[in-house]
Amino acid sequence: MVDETGSPEYRYKGSPSSANLREIARFFLKIGFVGFGGPLVHIAMMEDELVGESSREWSDESTFMEGLAICNMLPGPASTQLGIFMGWVRGGTPGAIVAGSCFMLPAFAIIIALSYLYFAYGELPAIQNGLLYAVNPVVIGLIVGSAYSMARSALGQAEADFAFEIGGDSWTIDVKLLFLLVAALVATVLFNPNPVLEFAVAGVVALLVYRREWVASNLDRVSLAAIVSLSLTGLYLARDRIVDLASSGARRTGVYGTVASIVGTLWANTWLKLVLFMLYTGSFIYGGGLVLIPFIEKYVVIEFGWMDTATFVDGIALGQLTPGPVVMTTAFVGYELLLPQGVPMAVLGAFVAALAAFAPSFVFIVAMFPYVAKVRDNPQVRIALVGINAAVVGAILGATVSLAREAIIDPLTAALAVATFVLFVRGVQAATLILGGGFVGFAVFYLL
Repeated sequence: MVDETGSPEYRYKGSPSSANLREIARFFLKIGFVGFGGPLVHIAMMEDELVGESSREWSDESTFMEGLAICNMLPGPASTQLGIFMGWVRGGTPGAIVAGSCFMLPAFAIIIALSYLYFAYGELPAIQNGLLYAVNPVVIGLIVGSAYSMARSALGQAEADFAFEIGGDSWTIDVKLLFLLVAALVATVLFNPNPVLEFAVAGVVALLVYRREWVASNLDRVSLAAIVSLSLTGLYLARDRIVDLASSGARRTGVYGTVASIVGTLWANTWLKLVLFMLYTGSFIYGGGLVLIPFIEKYVVIEFGWMDTATFVDGIALGQLTPGPVVMTTAFVGYELLLPQGVPMAVLGAFVAALAAFAPSFVFIVAMFPYVAKVRDNPQVRIALVGINAAVVGAILGATVSLAREAIIDPLTAALAVATFVLFVRGVQAATLILGGGFVGFAVFYLL
């Protein structure tokens, strides 16, 4: 929201007094340590202790709900961004930084400890053939369970073509959104496209389907946007050719050769590539932390070759064991990538990866929140997000198919995945299920 002078200063921004910053740090460190159970638990704790008649009363209910609604529209982990927003409400920009940092610090410390143990002892038979044998299918069940809940919400956001119940859960289905979900799933399995491209196409399709009159009356703007989008898509599809041309240019003389050589050298730097990829991922993981899965599978596993699929599934499991957002799995990626240079460099790599992945969330709240607040009720924006929501679920499920091929290897692991799915959608916490899977794995290893 802008004030009467046109300044983009939002009316909710708080005062960064030292007392406020200490209060912010204490509260979000507490959530960071005890907030097991995922985003819904984090949001409930913030609403219970910071809103209205609570002991702290940082904001009223309407402010909190507006912040939650806008955070759900933004890319990135919604509960983390809501925490950054509440820190901003209480202590301005310094408060936002303190809130986000303290919220993520415990999860980061835990993922570092778990990463160290995983890479130090993960090759032991009891770990590889016992613990991880059972934990990996549990992770698949958790991902599918989360996608089940996301689909239940996403498929009923437009029109109601039919409705039914599954195990007490009411479903309302829009067939057109179901088509978008299935299309994204199939495209991910068969072609593994850039997830951002999938989401953009889904948003455009939703506009064409649900806002035909608006599209027809704004053909000039729509045509310009289409030309720009197609141009960017063409550049992306031709990226290998562009890189080849740049590489051949590096062998030439003159300014072009010098520039191409510099670009090639920079892109070959592991640290720069890690930072750029995590910034890119953090900027586009719309729909929650699990959207990280198709991004990392496509680039970290397939294109960059930084880790194999089995290790990635293990990393997701470790991320689920922390009280923080699933996006903290990015720290595991950074740790593994830099581990050949020693544990201290691995810890630094984990820190850089997590910092780059979460940096866009700070920017979205501190710098862009007022502008998002202005457009969140735009009917075209909202209907595009409806299409994107459906595609997000499809992309997650599509990426999970290849992960499942690594994790589900026999009837027992298949049964574990199914049992995990059922228990998770019935409210059992992810950390509890992962620990239970670990006990099953050890029992199978030592008894059989």
